Amino acid sequence: MQSKGKQILAVWGSPNSGKTVTAVKLAMALADRKKNVMLVLCDDICPVLPTIYKSKAPIEVSLGEVLSAPNITQEVILRNSLAFEKNSYLSVMGYKAGENPFSYAEYKKERAIDLLVLLRHIVDYVVIDCSSILTENIISTAALEVADTVIRMGSCDLKSISYFMSILPLISDSKFDADKHIKVLSHVRQFQSGDEYKNAFSGVSYTMPYVQSLEEQSETLTLFEELTNKTAKGYGLIIKAITKEAFGDE
Repeated sequence: MQSKGKQILAVWGSPNSGKTVTAVKLAMALADRKKNVMLVLCDDICPVLPTIYKSKAPIEVSLGEVLSAPNITQEVILRNSLAFEKNSYLSVMGYKAGENPFSYAEYKKERAIDLLVLLRHIVDYVVIDCSSILTENIISTAALEVADTVIRMGSCDLKSISYFMSILPLISDSKFDADKHIKVLSHVRQFQSGDEYKNAFSGVSYTMPYVQSLEEQSETLTLFEELTNKTAKGYGLIIKAITKEAFGDE
């Protein structure tokens, strides 16, 4: 795959818009092509790692340990990331069960940027699952600023529209390049009017259909498994299309 020099992809959007699911599937698509990928799960209010990663033993590594370390080094990063046995090209970092925003000392935006810059040198690609609460999650805001590509996830509900009306002004500065975000409408069911929401979001690049098997994976901690049924084929094609647009052709 020709990456065109792009390495960092941030997945951001309204609450319950499918950010984590999309980030996982994009990371898997890259790892399946034998590219070293780090998936960074930023939410420290409701840690995502324990809800998507099935482990026999308690997870003891944490993104918080990295961001609060005296110096962020490759050793610190690798020590606090999880590597997958089934796919050695994929690793993940996130907060562990029971942690919250007060579990670690506060850090500055420069510390988050240092981590993201170092990750560029450690892995081929970085996929960041951003928190919706930008005002309280520094690394998510930093990711929107330094990412080569941002996927903006929205859903077919009025809360999603209200969210962007409130939050988009916070990233109106030119350093965020919000007008270049790839906009995705997620979990669209047959009875929902996708066109109406496309207009509300000033157009979208991709529309992801609701896939029951994807919801089942989320509920059974099997998101890192392949989607094999026929109903998920269209979803898989969209993931491939987004990967191609974000990073270039194979």
